Parts: sequence; structure tokens; C-alpha cells
Amino acid sequence: MYQDKSIENYFFNTGHIIGKGSFGCVYRGINQSTKTEVAIKIVKKANLAGESNSQKALVNEMTILKKLHSKNIVRLFDVCESQSNYYLIQEYCKQGDLRKILKQKRLEEQEALKILHDILSGYQILLKNGIVHRDIKPENILNSNGIFKLGDFGMATQLSKQRMLNSRVGTPLYMSPQVQQNTNYTSKCDIWSIGILFYECLYGKTPWFNETSSKLLKNIYEQPLEFPKQPIISDKSKQFIKKCLEINEKERIDWIDIYSHNIFRQNPITKLDHNFHQIIIKIKNIIKIRKININQLIVNIAIPNQLKINDLELLLNLIDQQFTSEDAGLIFDQLNHYNTESIPLQCVLFWLGQIQTIQCQVKDISSPNPIQQDQFRVDNILNALIIQIRLNSISIIQLFNKYEISQDQEISFDKFEQILQNIDIQLSKNDITQCYKKIKEENSGFVKRETLLNIFYEESELDDTDDDFQVSLVHLPIQGPGQKLLSCNNIEMLT
Repeated sequence: MYQDKSIENYFFNTGHIIGKGSFGCVYRGINQSTKTEVAIKIVKKANLAGESNSQKALVNEMTILKKLHSKNIVRLFDVCESQSNYYLIQEYCKQGDLRKILKQKRLEEQEALKILHDILSGYQILLKNGIVHRDIKPENILNSNGIFKLGDFGMATQLSKQRMLNSRVGTPLYMSPQVQQNTNYTSKCDIWSIGILFYECLYGKTPWFNETSSKLLKNIYEQPLEFPKQPIISDKSKQFIKKCLEINEKERIDWIDIYSHNIFRQNPITKLDHNFHQIIIKIKNIIKIRKININQLIVNIAIPNQLKINDLELLLNLIDQQFTSEDAGLIFDQLNHYNTESIPLQCVLFWLGQIQTIQCQVKDISSPNPIQQDQFRVDNILNALIIQIRLNSISIIQLFNKYEISQDQEISFDKFEQILQNIDIQLSKNDITQCYKKIKEENSGFVKRETLLNIFYEESELDDTDDDFQVSLVHLPIQGPGQKLLSCNNIEMLT
């Protein structure tokens, strides 16, 4: 693809617009250093001149995106500037947005549930940081190799637990009644939007429609929520939508109940990308039929404990040359829970049924002492539990409440065992004992609620402590001609 413009190491074609965000057009580009594709959002400084709210909103979007890290949130890699523009260098989602899919076909219920699961997985990080998106709609759900990601945080804002919002922002068709009426609302406004979006995924249309906001609002209040007879949708999904679309915010389902809803209590394999599941089965079969020694492969090519995508591609090629870079990318994205540059080797081995292999490798090379072996074993078990929590949307808080574990209470072994078996019923007594013993040793002889929250925090996210969720100051990597933007608070200096 011919590139006619550049900023720093990023090249793009002004004729290749892939979308429009809150502040400007988004172009497909390439990072010349890494040869990877990126999405470049260009914001004209002239459009911000004299508009303090627009400036604050842009800073807000950059601040939020730099802070949030999840495989289900579009990443912000870099921010550059020229004399005329700001450039937000973001993750490129080559399959486009959810609207593109909805224009092509009506989704099967299982497909819609997968998308809902991805959206809610990304939203967990927003909850942790007290952020409300306020513009959840198909255009802002991006598709990257079957992984759906929340994007466009131009309307997002910070929300403490004590504060209400009343700004009318977002897209009317997906706005909650409270937002449309400029009355006070909370983060439950996004629950309404998610309910509308999920309904549209299932039925190919929104439950209420009108071209004017006032008539749309009138329809919401006067026309009861109805579900078409076709296609046939499960009662679980209908019940979930009803709870999301309660007009009165107080009666609307809350976030804790969403993440513990039985709509997500299914076999985790059914929620995995179908292609991912097929590839994993194929790899496992090849290893079994050909009796491949994975341990020897790892030793031969000196595979690190943290795999970058090219390491994973090399490993797959050594198993069988039929596996492509796209296969490696799909597996990498599916297992990259924290949206980082690498994934744990034991995470890959877990899915290939080779979890013991890496322990054998360590033993052969360095002959670790029994204490090191125990620690490694515990790390593997905890990593596997995090995967189960992730895929099943398990709420650790919900388990604490179920077994009546209070804030400062020490967790007995019996209750610890019950919690872990709720996550993975196949865990052995010995595995649970090892985990309990090591966790206790590393925490001054105690295993408390906070201890487990720290271990599984990135997966449960729904801590019910009284955090004010304040965002720390974010220093953005502004480069290019002109003045450096040292922090988000200095954007006015650039206009």
C-alpha cells in the first residue's frame, strides 16, 4: 500500500480512511520500525482552538487509553504532534467494527454472547479505574481476529462512587433515558447501552427506534420491551436484556450482578473463538500422533519463559509447518489476557496439555531445589486458575460473599479449598494444599481476602472497597517538532 504521509516512524495514506472518531479521522498506517500496522487518529489543532471542552476531552481520551490495559480495549501506543495536528497511534483492528458485521448478517446467539463476553471483559478494567465509557455502540466495538475490543473513549469520563453525572453525551439510539433527559445518572448508563447493543446483535435491530431523540424517548417510555418470535433466543439472554433495560436506574441490574449472571456460567470452551479451539485441538493431535517431545523442542530453540509472537510462531512451525503466522496471532491474542508484548510459556503449554513439560525443562537444565520446584508448581496452578476465572467471568467477590468471608477475616484451609474448587473442580487436594501453604508463607502466615484479591485482581476487578479510583498523572510520549507535551494537563500550551 502506497504511503504518502508520515509522522515520526509512522507512515499512512490519506486516502485510506478506516473510521471517524470523536475528534477526527482514523487512517490505516504502519510503524516503519516494527513493520506492524497501526491505526492513526489525526486531530486538527485548528478544530480545538478556543474549544476548552474539546481540548479536555482529547486529553481525557489520551489519559484513559494510556492507563487502560486489556486485550479487550484498543491500545494507545504513542502520541505525536506536528505544527497542525495531534496523532494518536492506536492498535489496528483489521476486521473493522461491529457495525460492519451487523450489516452483513444477523449473529447466532453464541456469537453474540462471545461479543458480549469480550465487551464485559474489557469493561472490568473501566470499573477498576472508575471510568464510564458513555458511547458504547457497534461502531465503537472493534474486531481484531475475532477478539472484540472497546474503542473511542472520547466521551468517557471519571466517576467516583459518590458522584453523579448529568451531561448529555453519546449516541441517542444507545443512550439511557437518564442521559437523554439530562438528569443525574451513574455508570449504569453503560449497562443500558450494552443491553441495547446485545439486543441488536441477536435480532438485527434495536428494541426502540426513531430518528428524533424526543420521539425515541417517548417510545422507550410508552412501548414495552418486546422480543420477536424469530429467531429463537434463550430465556437467559432475554432475562439479561430485560435487567439491563430497566428504565429506572435503581431497578437496573448492577455491575456485580452482571458479572455473576448465569448467562456466563457455561463451559469456557464454548466462549472461546471457534478457530482458536480448532487450532489447539489440531496441535494437540499432532503432538500425540507423532509423539513430539515438546520439552526437547523448547531446549533446542532456547524458548524463553515469556513468549513473544515470533517465539510462538517458531514453536508452532517446529510442531508442524502447516501452522501460519495468522494461527500464531490468533492463539497469542486469545491467551494475552493483559495485552502485553509476551505471554507465559506455561500458559501455552496449559492449553496444549503439556503443563508438566516446562517443569521437566527446568529440572534438566538447572536442577532446581525442591523449594523452587514447589514455587514453580504453585505459579503454574495459579496461572491456570486465572485462565479459568477469565474465561468463566468468575467474580472473586461473589465467592467471598458466598462463603461469608469478611474484609479482615483469615481464610481457613476449608474455605480456601471451596473457593479454588469453585474456580476449577478438577484441582487435587495436594494442589490446593501446596497453594495454601505457599501463599500463607509469603504473607506473614495469613491468607486473607485481600491476599487473594491481589493474586486474582486483574481478573475479578470488582473490589468492593472504598477506593476513590483516582487516575494518576499520565506522561504521554509526545514527539516531533514543537514543544514537548510533558503531561496531559499541558495540552493547552500546544494550541
